[in-house]
Amino acid sequence: MHSDPKSPRSPRGLRFVFGFFAIWILLIFGTSCTVIRPLEFFQLVQTWTGADRTSIERFEVFWGVSWFVLVKGWHFTEFAILTFLCVGAIKWWRGSVNANSIHVSMLFCFAFAATDEWHQSFVPDRFGTIQDVLIDCLGVSAAGLTMIVRQKAKAAIRSDTLE
Repeated sequence: MHSDPKSPRSPRGLRFVFGFFAIWILLIFGTSCTVIRPLEFFQLVQTWTGADRTSIERFEVFWGVSWFVLVKGWHFTEFAILTFLCVGAIKWWRGSVNANSIHVSMLFCFAFAATDEWHQSFVPDRFGTIQDVLIDCLGVSAAGLTMIVRQKAKAAIRSDTLE
């Protein structure tokens, strides 16, 4: 292991990369262990914002219309971020990333998405759903595809500059 603290493979870099990766996994797992029912959620929003009853009623209507996009969008986003962090951890460990590294990261994140939903089936008032696994996997796929396309574009630029 390199001793230069500015090196991306330094022990400090290890703590940084794996720390974010571990914290993100724990965040996903922790939120999977909790349930916030709508009434509790609206009371929490009212407490945090100090909104009057009319504003909360409007927010309830907004939430009723948009909760699916917001909640499922968060599923997509949290697993896309997990994929980027996983690839970052592999990049730190191996010193570089290739398409195989990205695919391994994606497989790990697919498996984590499935096991996270399975875990939710044991949490009272929570349900593990195939729909959520698929949405999580879409986030993983979007992040993985983005990294693969970027990698190919960089390779094409390098080969153009060498000619």
